[in-house]
Amino acid sequence: MGGAWGNPLLKPISPRLGMMGEYGNQSFGVPMICDILDRHDLKATFFLEPFNDELGYPGETEPVCRFLVDRGQDVQLHVHPNHVHYGLHIAGKPYIRTDQIANLSQDRQRAMMTDGARRIEQWTGIRPIAFRAGNMGASEQTLKILPDTGIWIDSSYTFPYAGGQCRFPKGEPYNGSKWYCDVLEVALSGFQQTKLPGLHPSKPVDLMGSSFEECRDAVRMICDAGADAVLILHSFSLFKVRDVQYNGGRLNRIVTRRFERFCRWLAANRATYPARTFAELGRMVKEDGYEPKTVEPCMIRRPLRALTRNVVQVLNNFYWF
Repeated sequence: MGGAWGNPLLKPISPRLGMMGEYGNQSFGVPMICDILDRHDLKATFFLEPFNDELGYPGETEPVCRFLVDRGQDVQLHVHPNHVHYGLHIAGKPYIRTDQIANLSQDRQRAMMTDGARRIEQWTGIRPIAFRAGNMGASEQTLKILPDTGIWIDSSYTFPYAGGQCRFPKGEPYNGSKWYCDVLEVALSGFQQTKLPGLHPSKPVDLMGSSFEECRDAVRMICDAGADAVLILHSFSLFKVRDVQYNGGRLNRIVTRRFERFCRWLAANRATYPARTFAELGRMVKEDGYEPKTVEPCMIRRPLRALTRNVVQVLNNFYWF
């Protein structure tokens, strides 16, 4: 949001910056991610936020969708309710100040997801079948609403955030996938790590916050146990900015190198660990009798490596590092 909620003089971040990462003649966001995927003959799912007209950028999201479709990538639905709420705020209409979709009434959740799916279908010609809530802020109640929108796969649950920003109950944590009635929940993978001061007890498999080795090892352990692993990377992960308004974008060398190494590893091991998009997973469910499986969270006991990663993260937070 670029600080726009707290300062009326600021505007939210445009898709040109937040999604595409366009700075001068360079694009550090979606285009660079696609370039790296292409180099290794890989496809990915891009969970795309469609409500940027409401932020003051009409017509700027469709070109991003078209770019991804033209590059052969998979586009599915991602919703940050604050985008819609900001539009209502600017228009002087009633709104709820929350970015967690599970905080909204069933009718508001349904309307938001239906409208978002309709927009993506209009821009791409393909109806999305998968959803990920902004901030992982969905709940089991959200899953009950999803089939009304035509969406039947969700990937909002992740056990490191469950009971917090992820509104699923803590319950029995898991990696992998399972059915919630008519909705297939495919968890964003996480891993546990040694309990030491300065280390979180668990982390999502996210190349922006975890090392290449941690993500690789977690994916390997989850898949070797018979479940599907899901890794996350944001469109803005490969670049740094000077301030909340996304000025001065420059390459994030650390995260870019992690992503490149992970794609190289996936390509070299595609026979053992085949990479699939959510659209491909949907076809497997419909045509190949896909059987979901959950497994207990994996444990990575490499405290020295984790502490080293923390030091690297701190240094990498500096703009010029």
